[in-house]
Amino acid sequence: MARAFLNDPVKIDRRKHRTHAKLFNEIVAKHQTGEDYQQIEIKEFCQSAGVSRATFYRYYQNLADVIVVHFLIVISDFEKQIDALPQPSFENSSQVVVSEIERNLELIKLVAWSGTRQAVQSVLSGTAQQILILRDYPIARRQFVSEFLGGAILHFAQEIAAAPEPIPRAEVLELYRMLIPNNLAGTQQ
Repeated sequence: MARAFLNDPVKIDRRKHRTHAKLFNEIVAKHQTGEDYQQIEIKEFCQSAGVSRATFYRYYQNLADVIVVHFLIVISDFEKQIDALPQPSFENSSQVVVSEIERNLELIKLVAWSGTRQAVQSVLSGTAQQILILRDYPIARRQFVSEFLGGAILHFAQEIAAAPEPIPRAEVLELYRMLIPNNLAGTQQ
């Protein structure tokens, strides 16, 4: 796998990062208390998060954007981890994917609760397409395959997050490797 992501990392200034963290923590708290996502009002949400409405609307159009932006941050972290691998391969990059899923189970649970599946899947599909482009994957199938991969990985992550009890990491890794075979992932062993 090519060291693909060093040239264009997501950059977020510290102040925006702190604001995002407050908003994300508040949306997680709303989810954990069982609040209906559709009933959340921006004014009350911002007050609870300690962020002004003006600041919220400077960075986001709606609550769904908070979740989508957090996925972008996670993807940026994933990209840095892949780039840091001494010799990226299917084996070690699939371990990074599984680690990111396990570290972000709460974020993944927010997708169904908030109805942001399509937006999040688009972000994941875009990342898959970026990887396919770097791997010189055939143009004719690139769009289909990237959408398939984005949807499959999101669905997989949601199933892991929804499991009634934690699944051992080795089993999650084995399941992931069955879902995304080495030749489809476009990596070399």
